Amino acid sequence: MAKIRLTEPFIKTLPLPAAHHALYHDEVARGLAVRITRTGARSFLFCYSHDGRERRLSLGPWSPPVSNRLGTPATRKAGGSLDWARQEVARLRLLVQSGTDPMAQKQDARAEREAARQQAAREIAIETLASRYITEWAKPRKRTWQEDERRLNVIVVPAWGKRKVKSITRADVSALLAPVATGEGTRPAEAGARLALVRKLFSFAMDQGIIDMHPCLRMQLPCGKPAPRTRALTTARDLRVFWRVTEPDSAWTCEPTNGALRKRRFIEAEADALRLLLLTGARASEVTDMPWSELDLDAATWVLPAARSKNKRTHLVPLVPAAVELLRRRHETADSEYVFPATRRDHITDRNLSRPLKEVCQRLAAYGVNMAPFTPHDLRRTVETGMAASRVPKEYRDRVLNHVDSSVGGQHYNQYDFLDEKREALEKWARRLEGLLTDAVATVVPMRERRRA
Repeated sequence: MAKIRLTEPFIKTLPLPAAHHALYHDEVARGLAVRITRTGARSFLFCYSHDGRERRLSLGPWSPPVSNRLGTPATRKAGGSLDWARQEVARLRLLVQSGTDPMAQKQDARAEREAARQQAAREIAIETLASRYITEWAKPRKRTWQEDERRLNVIVVPAWGKRKVKSITRADVSALLAPVATGEGTRPAEAGARLALVRKLFSFAMDQGIIDMHPCLRMQLPCGKPAPRTRALTTARDLRVFWRVTEPDSAWTCEPTNGALRKRRFIEAEADALRLLLLTGARASEVTDMPWSELDLDAATWVLPAARSKNKRTHLVPLVPAAVELLRRRHETADSEYVFPATRRDHITDRNLSRPLKEVCQRLAAYGVNMAPFTPHDLRRTVETGMAASRVPKEYRDRVLNHVDSSVGGQHYNQYDFLDEKREALEKWARRLEGLLTDAVATVVPMRERRRA
């Protein structure tokens, strides 16, 4: 291609090419060329040959002059100007004459910068890793990311916060777990939760290239795994006690006059939420976070969206008459978009159920009521047990509890909502519950077969 004496005005007025780009070689500085693309972007290239191969090294974009004049020598030599490009080409040409490949040199420099960046990333502290884990992994993937954040801020960061991630050893993890995994203060459930969180934290670090070895690999708890919970309210006495302490406007649910008594009783929203757990078999967080928009009280249904469901699938929950009555009573005085609003946040949480329930169980024991403690999740197990005792088939019990059907047909093909079967199952449980509460014999009616078309 013919060479042209390049000037700033010439570069500025270059026409847009019909092809992807066009090159204009400078006759002053051998190897210098300016490239213009169809978008109008102009840049400088150094064209040379090394070891018999033609190469084009990008020098950077062309910067238009401040005015139509060439300006002072200082502005003419600024990066991106034609004078600067000619000087850069002269320097690079000397490297080529000495046997050095400028493009390979540039690639090596880029590789060194990337290695330095990766090394800097590996030098981060635990507190930085914890923040990244919550922001980049837990929040987008976990509904319970706040619990991870709480444990990190209360347990992990105070112990390791300023230490480098790569400095944490297996012994450090064992020491972190020791207060709840060994000795008199052993709490297997909490120890398991802490180990699971630390394991996920360092797995995230490995995925990000921060560490090469996982300090929790194959780590087992010295206290062993916590035994599966089996507590369920199966006797009439247990259910009557529960129903009594969650009675609206009772001594157990009215607003306390003494602030110290607040921890030993329920507020009405907590008591109603616990009752709704027993009437629906739902998970605690699904009930406490419930907005009115998910409910159709006229149709007696509750549509739990996939975003709030543990298995990420929409769940249609039929509401028995007792549940509809409870919700209508709350709706009459509702002034929030949530069914169970709270004072300091939009709605109550599952922790607002477990804490007072534990305190109430302790208070009952102090009054001589011999009743084994139970948790909100035990009410879900109570519903499952009660439906089984009412001869509800397992398939329909699983549908009520929104358990995942792991079969190919259940996951990808069967889209039937089982509304009639779920309603019948919950109505059988409601009749059994009413019978136990009133000391009447609940009639067990076999599940009727759905009519075939």
